[in-house]
Amino acid sequence: MRILDKFYFIGLGIVFLGIFLLPFIWQVSPFSISVADRLQEPSMDHWFGTDHLGRDIFSRIVHGAGYTVGFSVLSILITALIGVPAGILAGVKGRGTDKLLMRIGDAFLAFPDFLLALLLSAVLGPGLFNVILAVIFVKWIQYSYLVRGITREIMQGQAVMISRINGSSLFSIVCYHVYPAIASHVLVLCTTDVGKVMLLIASLSYIGLGAQPPIPEWGAMLNESRAYLEGHPHLLFFPGLAIVLTSLLFYIAGDKCRDHLLKDERIEKEETEDRRYA
Repeated sequence: MRILDKFYFIGLGIVFLGIFLLPFIWQVSPFSISVADRLQEPSMDHWFGTDHLGRDIFSRIVHGAGYTVGFSVLSILITALIGVPAGILAGVKGRGTDKLLMRIGDAFLAFPDFLLALLLSAVLGPGLFNVILAVIFVKWIQYSYLVRGITREIMQGQAVMISRINGSSLFSIVCYHVYPAIASHVLVLCTTDVGKVMLLIASLSYIGLGAQPPIPEWGAMLNESRAYLEGHPHLLFFPGLAIVLTSLLFYIAGDKCRDHLLKDERIEKEETEDRRYA
């Protein structure tokens, strides 16, 4: 692994350490209102300045990471826990179960993720919990599709045929053949999707359907501050920068994970194609 590649994973480690440690180290409350200190520019006393209520922006970004990043990771984990078993079931059982998943998937994939999440959030009402439900509802089918395709390929392979001849149960085949094959693919998808879900949650919060004041979620901070864009752009700059950098960090880390975890599989497929056309 090159030094540049390690930088991305170190950056992710710093993000998670900041989520767990900085709120305890940085003692300034993100909810403390001080009208006398409102709309201050960045300074030594307030590193990122203060908002329209005099709250410390740096403190709100530090504590808001737990909402934006933490709930994005939680959403992806729950999504994977639902989508992966559904994909394995469809890939193993086939026929009716597989057709049902395909029809559901076609209905989901016919619309953009943001549009479906926006519609569901509007139906459920504003709130961070409802946004998480919307994200899970929108994203689970993508994991099911990925796992289903890999599972079907493995179930038709020679190793599974030998296991069946030797009397192995379906459960042992899934544990010893399917899970190891899909683990790296799911990990790559999860890492990449965290950044996408961050943008989705922040976008819904920005239009008022996500986290509600005074929760210091980064998208909600942008929503609260957009009226002050012209005179005090730092109110939007720092939360926006946090969203962009963190989501980009997760996306690049997912890309690097794909390069390293799926490298051997890619090489094996290339060698198989070379032998086929030789």
